Amino acid sequence: MDSSSREKLKGFAFMFLSSSLMGGIGAFARYIEAPGLFISFNRSFAGFLGMTAIFLATRRFHKFRNFRISPAVILTGIFLGLLSGLYVMSTQMTTLSNAAFLIYTGPVYSTVLATIFLKEPFTKVTGLSLAAVLIGCLMIIGIINYTSGEGFTVSLDLDPKYMAGNLVALASGVAYGLFLFFSRYRTDVDSDIRSYCNFTFAIITLGTILLVNRPDLSEMTARGWTVLVVAAFITGFGAFFFLTVASKILLASELATISYQETIMATLLGIILFSEHITFTQGLGGALIIAGGVSQIIFSTKNDKQEAPAKSGADKAFADSTSS
Repeated sequence: MDSSSREKLKGFAFMFLSSSLMGGIGAFARYIEAPGLFISFNRSFAGFLGMTAIFLATRRFHKFRNFRISPAVILTGIFLGLLSGLYVMSTQMTTLSNAAFLIYTGPVYSTVLATIFLKEPFTKVTGLSLAAVLIGCLMIIGIINYTSGEGFTVSLDLDPKYMAGNLVALASGVAYGLFLFFSRYRTDVDSDIRSYCNFTFAIITLGTILLVNRPDLSEMTARGWTVLVVAAFITGFGAFFFLTVASKILLASELATISYQETIMATLLGIILFSEHITFTQGLGGALIIAGGVSQIIFSTKNDKQEAPAKSGADKAFADSTSS
C-alpha cells in the first residue's frame, strides 16, 4: 500500500469515527433529563469552544480578513442549529433508528430546492433518488406496511406512539436539506471560516429559542449534568475534530457517503441499549433512504468530474483557490 492509499485510509477511519460519535447523541439524550433543544445547544456550544481552540492553536483567525458575511452564511448556521435541535428532540420521542433515517432525507430536499432555485438539472437519477427516499419515509412512518399474509399494504391507521417523534425527525430532515441548500450559495467561503460561522449562528439560534422558551431543568440530576457535559464534548467537539481531520484528506462526496454510517450506529445503539425493535418494513425503508441519498451523491460527483474539463482556465483557477 502506497503513502497515498494509507492517507486515504486514515481519512476514512477518522470520518467513520466522527460519524459514529455523532450517531451516539440520541443514546446520550435518553440519559439526560432535559429538552432536546437544551442538549443540542450545549453540544453546539462545545463544538464552538473546540473550534475556537483549534483556531487559536493553529493561528487561523487571519482567514477572516476580507471575509464578507451574507444572508446565506447566516441562514446556513441558523438551519444547522435547527436541524441539530429538532434531531435531538426526535431521539427522545421516537426510536433512534427512525430519527437517524428520517433526518437523512435532507440531501434529497436540498437537491429539489437546487433544481428549482439554482436551476440545477433534474435528472432521472434525481427522480429515482427522490422516489426511493419518499417510499422509505412512508415505510418508516408506517403508512406502507408489510405482513406475510397481506404483503405490502397502504394505510393511514398510524401508531400514535411514535407519530409525533417521526414528524419532528422529518422536520429535522427538512432543516438539514435547507442547511445544505444555503451552503451552496457561498462556495467561495473557506471551510474553516464556514465551520466557525455555522457553529456561531447555530448557538445564537438555539440560545434565542431557549431564552424565549425557557427549558424546565428541575428534574436534572447529577448524572444528567455529567452525561450532558460528556455528550457535548464527545458528540460536539470530539466528532467535529475528527471531521475536521478527515475533511483535509477526503473529497466532499466521500465524506457525505460515509456520514450515512451514522444511521447504522444509531440503529445499533437503539437495539443494544434500549431493546428497540426495527421491523422488516422499517429496515427496508431505511435502506431505501440511504440508497437514494448515496446514489444522488455519487451521481452529482460524477457529473462534476465530467464538467470539470469544460471549465475555462480562469474558472479552474477560481475553483482551485476556493477549495479546501
